[in-house]
Amino acid sequence: MAAQDIKTAYQTAKNDIANLIGFFECQLAKEPEKLNWGHVGTLETTRNWLIDSLSILSGFSEAEIKNTLEETKL
Repeated sequence: MAAQDIKTAYQTAKNDIANLIGFFECQLAKEPEKLNWGHVGTLETTRNWLIDSLSILSGFSEAEIKNTLEETKL
C-alpha cells in the first residue's frame, strides 16, 4: 500500500508540473498592450525561479543552466 501511495504522490506532482508548464506557455503567449520595466522584472524573477527549480530537479548547477541558456542565444 505504501509503495502505491508514493507512486501516486510522485505521479500527481509530475502531472501538476506538466500542467503548470502549460499554464506558463499560455501566459507567455500573452503580450501586454504597453510594455513597461515592471513586465521585464516579473519575467526576470520568474526566469530566476525556474532556473533554481530546474537546478533542484536536475542536479545541474544554476551556472550550468545559465551557460546553456546563453549558448541557445548564439
